[in-house]
Amino acid sequence: MFSHIMVPVDLHMTEPVSKALDVAVDMARTYGARVTLVNVTGDMVTAAPHGEAQAADALGQVAERLADKAGIAVHTKVVFSHDVPAEVNAILRETAETLGADLVVVGSHAPRFMDYLFSSHAGSLASHSSVSVFVVR
Repeated sequence: MFSHIMVPVDLHMTEPVSKALDVAVDMARTYGARVTLVNVTGDMVTAAPHGEAQAADALGQVAERLADKAGIAVHTKVVFSHDVPAEVNAILRETAETLGADLVVVGSHAPRFMDYLFSSHAGSLASHSSVSVFVVR
């Protein structure tokens, strides 16, 4: 049913991402799909790895651990943005289409007050993506 699963990886939010990775691995095994982890990064200094080189290294480590644990091939893609908060939703939609992904498995948090006013990144992907989106809480 699915042949290519994309998983957005926010290096700041480890718990929602780890749950999404578990679901993506299970689905990849079930359907024989390949998995691509995607990170959108910028130059803003944060506690998480930032900049293309640091993000690529960190994402590569996540992919290696996942591949070893799950026994599947895991690919990575880092996309640079000058304004991550403003561009991340559009970048993830475009990247899914560019990669030819037919499913995006994205982690999310329980709704907070601001989520009722503004859509979360997962909500935006689910509402506006041209491919299937599975939101994991």
